[in-house]
Amino acid sequence: MVTSQDKCLYEVLGIEKDASQANIKKAYYKLAMQLHPDKNQGDEEAKAKFQSLQRIYGVLGDPEKRKVYDQTGSLDDSDELAGEQFDSLYKYYRGLYRKVTEEDLDSFQADYRGSEEEAADLLQMYARFKGNMDTVFQWQICSDSKMDSHRFKDCIQNAISSEKVKRYKTFTAWAKDVDARPAPKNPLAKRKKKAGQADSEQALVAAIRGKAPTQMNGLIASLEAKYSKSSARKGKGKREPSVATEEPSEEQFAAARARLENDHAAANGEATTSQPSPKKLKRKR
Repeated sequence: MVTSQDKCLYEVLGIEKDASQANIKKAYYKLAMQLHPDKNQGDEEAKAKFQSLQRIYGVLGDPEKRKVYDQTGSLDDSDELAGEQFDSLYKYYRGLYRKVTEEDLDSFQADYRGSEEEAADLLQMYARFKGNMDTVFQWQICSDSKMDSHRFKDCIQNAISSEKVKRYKTFTAWAKDVDARPAPKNPLAKRKKKAGQADSEQALVAAIRGKAPTQMNGLIASLEAKYSKSSARKGKGKREPSVATEEPSEEQFAAARARLENDHAAANGEATTSQPSPKKLKRKR
């Protein structure tokens, strides 16, 4: 029996790679009848050939294992990376490494900030980006430009003095700007979340929903104020602005629309139109 070490499994069964599961099963049954030990008595290799066929069908006959084989071309990977064996392996390693929590992140940040590891990473980023501290802060983990600029500056300047890193003009200019700012009292203190900061997107949605009516009311009020002044200049007298939350009447809507059209026509040097009847300009409800 030819194994996957000599040719691919599809060639062993005598089928194409895009064969259906039904055709794979049919090819397997055909070979199984030929290679069964009972029909090959006296053939010492018959049992090994039949077992090899069983293993091949165990891969190609299972859609999940077949998919892994098509991707890797390995019979062993197909057995190990699919099915119950893979699930058991995943659960085993998942049990070794527990889920990372927010408390774990806070603990790591507290241990990392101000450590020798952080200083080594900082100098590496400094050299990599040639003193461009804006980019350094983007890459340096657990860093904040407002809280860490002064201590980062001191760390880098000490490294420059001991000739561990080069001095760059961009860093010198940045350091001068940092010296002009007051240093934080306790830069390594645990960072607190901003007041009102939510842990989900619901707060953002609520903020948007709460802001939209206010913006609409402000827009209506500004339009009313504009056209009230325009009417006063034309000698029609002052209008009392209506409450922003009230819906304008049909007449008010028609008049506002007509004024907008006339203003647009006047701006373009076109002849203005007479004010249409409110009945012709009824809005769609």
